[in-house]
Amino acid sequence: MAQAARRVSKSAVDWTTFYSKVPTREREVYRALKNRSDYFINKVHSNPESLGKIDFAHYKTALPGLKMVDEFEQAYGKVSIPYPKDPQDVTSKLNQEETKTLADSANLVKQLESEKVLSALYLKKLDELPKLEDITMEMFYDYFPWTNPIGEQPKIFPFTPEFQPENATLNESAGFNRILRKIGLNIKV
Repeated sequence: MAQAARRVSKSAVDWTTFYSKVPTREREVYRALKNRSDYFINKVHSNPESLGKIDFAHYKTALPGLKMVDEFEQAYGKVSIPYPKDPQDVTSKLNQEETKTLADSANLVKQLESEKVLSALYLKKLDELPKLEDITMEMFYDYFPWTNPIGEQPKIFPFTPEFQPENATLNESAGFNRILRKIGLNIKV
């Protein structure tokens, strides 16, 4: 048993953390899994770490003249128990899947970090908004253009093309003069 304790000093599963993450309705299944795991671990640890040593010198003195002891000694020396091989190469497939998953999770972390930065900018923009009572729809669409149902650019009254922001020029006084004439003022700007 001392050899078994040397072989495995720490379990690969952190059972207390695992227990804390198990829902209450699944606790019985958890206990059954833990008991089964402990049973198999104890069964493996009950076996010696390596083949036991046989004192063939004692048998040679106790059974003089028998060649059978020498044959057994030679046969026992040739015995080797091979480590089980993985015929379907599951271990390398798992290692490849692990590296792929680690790369995917690293990409996901980068993506979430960029979304975190964008969310911080969005929150900053929300903090800079004027009071809700003072906001017009045009102001709202200026702050949040993706919410505009009309399209990329909000339309401004009067809804003729020359008065829209995308058609604005440095000399906008002609359009402004036209507005003044429409409302009955003949003032040149």
